Amino acid sequence: LQVIETSQIIAITFTTSGAQPTPTAAAAAPAPVAQPKSVTLPAGTMLLVRMTQGISSKIAMGTPFTTKLEYDLAVGGIVAVKGGTVIYGKVQSSTQARRAVGKSTLDLRLTQMVINGQPVPILTSGFQEAGPNSIKKAAGGAAVGAAIGAIADGGDGAATGAAIGATASLLKKGETVTVPPNALIEFTLQQPVSFRVTQ
Repeated sequence: LQVIETSQIIAITFTTSGAQPTPTAAAAAPAPVAQPKSVTLPAGTMLLVRMTQGISSKIAMGTPFTTKLEYDLAVGGIVAVKGGTVIYGKVQSSTQARRAVGKSTLDLRLTQMVINGQPVPILTSGFQEAGPNSIKKAAGGAAVGAAIGAIADGGDGAATGAAIGATASLLKKGETVTVPPNALIEFTLQQPVSFRVTQ
């Protein structure tokens, strides 16, 4: 035991025997942040959508409606728009015949899709009923779809004339034209649409 006056102490150092403490591990590098990428859906891209509500020729022009994209849309190997994406539309025009006099007409157009929570305006052709060929093409991941009327080729059992909107409107003499809920219909982009997606 050695007694030392506190006035003579300059510093006190404590040491321990055994393993030295390991340095604190370096903080893990942050995961790379996915960078948004610009994609463009070309004109002619088929949009195969399912109606979430019924629409008829009794509905006034300008009435909005809602659909959901049936399959993914891919561009250059990148899924640009996922199946299930909400796509809005409106009644472009409608005419209700009177008791077998004249023709009822219905012209629907898609106007806007929601990508990553952001509205993206679009311009499409009138609609037609989706036939077997267009469904196969969409399910196969094709980004560019068939033009109006191309599904009615009769080559694989598809009934000729299956399109119900081959001239961008429906014509039925003296009857109400109706597109029921859950109907699968197709539109064609009339102009390219560009937006950014995060992969």
